[in-house]
Amino acid sequence: MIWTREEVKALADRALSFSKAEETQVIVNGGDRANVRFARNSATTSGASSGYSVAIAAKFGKKTGTVTASEFTDTALQRAVRNAEDIAKLSPDNPESMPFLASQNYASTPTYFDDVASASPEWRADAVKAAIDLAKQKEVVSAGFVETSAQVTGVATSKGLFAYGRYTAADYNLTARTPDGTGSGWASKSYSELRLLEPKKLAATAIEKAARSRNPVAIEPGKYTVVLEPAAMADLIVNLAFAADARQADEGRSFFSKKGGGTRLGEQVVGEKVRIYSEASYAMAPALPFDGEGMPVSRTVWIDNGVLKNLSYSRYWAEKQGKPPTPQPGNLIMDGGTASIDELIKGVDRGVLVTRFWYIRPLDPQTLLFTGLTRDGLFLIEKGQVTRPVKNMRWNESPIFALNNVDGMTAPERTVSGEGLGGSGFAVVCPAARLREFTFSSASDAV
Repeated sequence: MIWTREEVKALADRALSFSKAEETQVIVNGGDRANVRFARNSATTSGASSGYSVAIAAKFGKKTGTVTASEFTDTALQRAVRNAEDIAKLSPDNPESMPFLASQNYASTPTYFDDVASASPEWRADAVKAAIDLAKQKEVVSAGFVETSAQVTGVATSKGLFAYGRYTAADYNLTARTPDGTGSGWASKSYSELRLLEPKKLAATAIEKAARSRNPVAIEPGKYTVVLEPAAMADLIVNLAFAADARQADEGRSFFSKKGGGTRLGEQVVGEKVRIYSEASYAMAPALPFDGEGMPVSRTVWIDNGVLKNLSYSRYWAEKQGKPPTPQPGNLIMDGGTASIDELIKGVDRGVLVTRFWYIRPLDPQTLLFTGLTRDGLFLIEKGQVTRPVKNMRWNESPIFALNNVDGMTAPERTVSGEGLGGSGFAVVCPAARLREFTFSSASDAV
């Protein structure tokens, strides 16, 4: 059983009682995890762990020291607090240091589900067995993992703040390869509720893609109409949202900076069909109602009908600019449309269907230009039909340009990106989408 609110508060109060600093913050994290991993169509490891840690931050003026401990006796906590205070006294002033928060009010969000917390070893084993059995039947090689976890986090300060939250996650990831190494498929999902995770369906998706992508052919780089599955779309919208930092915009260092000074708040930056926001109580992707500092998380609309509505303000930069701070959200949601994936494909004369991206790296913050590769299933679309697998390609594209070229979307769904974004801790919801003129810069021999 994970720690209750009372147990977390009791530990935090004990740590705070030992402090002699001007201000003190205590963060408690931990819980239970269990997993099964598999490779080459065989289970390789399984295990379970349970553990907690406490991070103690002591502050003297603008000097801060932090120590993390995993032993919770009075002696161990006193030692950790003294060490944090000693580190703080030896540290240089941080001119951007902010006071720890006082008491806050939080909404209630449903982030903890008993079906995940009580998931049995047999359930995890059956989820893996389903993938292995189907992989053997289809003569492909599978590898991946299944994990269930129940976690708690607590934030307390010497100024009276106390926040407590608990959450669950059921994660599944599978990569399938053909024995000759030419075909590859992938599927991954993360949910707060076990009942939403469908291991057999995910295994079938990855294994079918592996078989379909065998012996791909090369096509010329260039601009193509693409149908991006949700995993690929997720990387675009997350990189867009992460770049919406107010300080970078105010200092003229990002796409969201306005020439001559100021920001692009209120300007249309992407297509009118695009709406991106964060909402802790969103049923498909619930998130804790507070961030790592204990700031309450409220609903924030980032882009509405293509118009930039908000930038992210740290507490320091918000105070400097006279703005309210923006707590770090626990999810990112993009509204979708009503088309099916087949309908998106039917609207393409010649283009490609993309399963996911990986190895994404920034090229130019002023234009939000990124580069990355496709992976685990890239298919040519001709006259509204998927006709054959094609070799992976490198792409150079900006989420701004890409989201200006959206002309069709499916309904949104809970998504894990190819880069792992959207797993437990930060949820992503987005649709599959059809985009015009997506730039592929070169071919890749990687599978």
